[in-house]
Amino acid sequence: MFNKLLLLFSAFAVASCSQFSNSPTSKAWHNLNAKFNATIDARDYYDYAIHKIDSVQIEDYSNILPILPRIDSNQTVISKPELDEVIRLTSLVAERHSNSKHLDKAYLLLGKARLYKQDFINAIEVFKYLNSNHKREEYQHAALIWLMRAYMENKDMNKADAVAQELAKLNLSTRNKADFYQIKASFHQKKGEEALAVVFLEEALKNMKKSTKKARGHFIAGQLYDKLGRGSQARENWKKVVKNKPTYELEFNSGIELLMLSSDLGANANLNFARMLEDRKNSDLKDKIYFKMGEVKAEKGRYKEAIEDYTQSVRLATDKNQRANAYLKIAEIYYGPLSDYESAAKYYDSTLQNMSPVMPNFEKVEDIARSLEQFVRYQKILATEDSLQQLAAMNPLALEEKIENMIRAEEAKEKRLSEEAAALREAEERRAVSGNSGSSNPNAWFFYDQVRLTKARSAFIREWGNRPLEDDWRRKDKEVGSISFKVEKGIVGVDDVEEDQEELKKKEEARKLAEFESKKQAMLGKIPTSQQQLAISKRRQEEAYYQLGKIYRLQFEEEDNARKTFVTLLEKYPDTQYEQEVLYFLALMDNNPKQNIWKSRLIDKYPMSSYARQLKRGEVEVNADTESNAAKAYEDLFKDYREGNYQIALKKAEKALYDYTGTSIEDKIAMMRIMMLAKNGQNNAYRIALMDFMRSYPSSNLKPRVSDMLTALTKQK
Repeated sequence: MFNKLLLLFSAFAVASCSQFSNSPTSKAWHNLNAKFNATIDARDYYDYAIHKIDSVQIEDYSNILPILPRIDSNQTVISKPELDEVIRLTSLVAERHSNSKHLDKAYLLLGKARLYKQDFINAIEVFKYLNSNHKREEYQHAALIWLMRAYMENKDMNKADAVAQELAKLNLSTRNKADFYQIKASFHQKKGEEALAVVFLEEALKNMKKSTKKARGHFIAGQLYDKLGRGSQARENWKKVVKNKPTYELEFNSGIELLMLSSDLGANANLNFARMLEDRKNSDLKDKIYFKMGEVKAEKGRYKEAIEDYTQSVRLATDKNQRANAYLKIAEIYYGPLSDYESAAKYYDSTLQNMSPVMPNFEKVEDIARSLEQFVRYQKILATEDSLQQLAAMNPLALEEKIENMIRAEEAKEKRLSEEAAALREAEERRAVSGNSGSSNPNAWFFYDQVRLTKARSAFIREWGNRPLEDDWRRKDKEVGSISFKVEKGIVGVDDVEEDQEELKKKEEARKLAEFESKKQAMLGKIPTSQQQLAISKRRQEEAYYQLGKIYRLQFEEEDNARKTFVTLLEKYPDTQYEQEVLYFLALMDNNPKQNIWKSRLIDKYPMSSYARQLKRGEVEVNADTESNAAKAYEDLFKDYREGNYQIALKKAEKALYDYTGTSIEDKIAMMRIMMLAKNGQNNAYRIALMDFMRSYPSSNLKPRVSDMLTALTKQK
């Protein structure tokens, strides 16, 4: 009887273990195993993984924080073991407990883990599957919300938007509303739509529980409102940060932002900043305090003081992003209000050395830095060549005297800078040792007080001379072997020390004289004395004017400076090789369209140039009749070409190219002109026309053929 009962129980247990059974016993057994053997552990691993990722997240409070930090492999790699374990455990639920009620939760965790591992394709598939094949609405909706996030991380904003539109129609739970509105806010922030971003962020905050995450959300909402010029709403959100379990850094930066919103940024602000600097809790945040002090002074136009504060922020900064932001602020002051492009170039370069490539404005900073580097290079070329040409015009005696004075001035400058740097280093060492602003510390151990140590060393040298470190230095007379040393006050050495010192002094003077002469000869060698050297110098100067004008116009967008530079180029070099392009730029910048002298000059002098046609193209209305007439002109032109009437065909080609600018066959007419120039032996015009074609018709089907012709012409040379 017992054996029969045992057999029956075993059969029942085996039947209950089947994951494909819908019996209550089977479901209960699989629910129990799915929950306690996989899902709970997977959730714990996932929470710990996110905690580790958040712990290495560096927040850049100098800029608006991202609502959702970008999933970056450099940061998520720290949680790879935990994420792998989440994937393993949740996969077990799908494989062994498919009839469990915890399957939805397992799939959602699986998708999230794959998302944080940047396995976007598989994460998207998991979220799609969960949304399509499971009946519990809460998890279906959650799957759609995280599908939207996955599309955003995969930079597929169109699909993310489509999912968002579907989610907007659903009746979401409180938790899902918080996640959806937060992701939606991040979506608009990434698109640069701050007004929409803050609206959705406010909705997300309404559905979030009190937490550090909510405190961070209020801080970002304050930043967004501040950027939109809505100070009262910014203030309201920053005040709410303190009520939602913020980190000390969040609380500190909220206080700073509230201070910045204060109507009085004068004495009260300075007093508050001073208190913050003295507060021990802020010892690690002094770099950020100085940064904000710099912002206050920059807003009031006190740029020199702002630069000093930003510089102090750089010195105290412990992370590269903070240094990059401080350097960038200094660079922007030099670049904008002060228009000191050489200094700006140096600080933009320092910014890039410290700036992370993932920062949102990295590419913009890189472009400006590159433009400034080019600008400073050409500006130096312009100044150098101008100086050399002036020196070349001087008589030999005056020239030699001038160069000697220049070398002495440069040496004096180098000596002064070296002394200033040494003094600065010594002051920094004193501060580091004594712990105060460089003054002597009477309570410090003598050998740790650099001020007293330096004074004592000077007093010793005055009394005893600059003696070598050795035993028995007080003895007035010493004998070493058979050599007798005489020691007098302030003098150490053998009897012939004075002679040795004199010899060394002569050698040093001879070395300095030789070095001076070498510098003088080097400078004389740079001066363009021959006609050929002078022509090369002027060609460098010509190109510098041209490049500076382009940088002013295209990169700095400073039309007045661009106009002055281009006009100077045309005045100094009336036959410049850049005349066509310079006239084109001047024509575009002319504010008088009816009497545009630059446009008239360009069209009159270079009617066949691409620049002239480009100006005309904007004024020509091309219709069916124009296209028809262009086609007829092309047929007539081609007929003359076949009959060998090359000179006639060239004239017709040039007329047709000008008359039918903007038509669909303009490139074909231009090609016929090139062929006519070759047939008529006009080699220079032929070369110019080939290069003009490459620039004017980048999408033409004839471009490869023209490129081959240009290559063949280059090889012939």
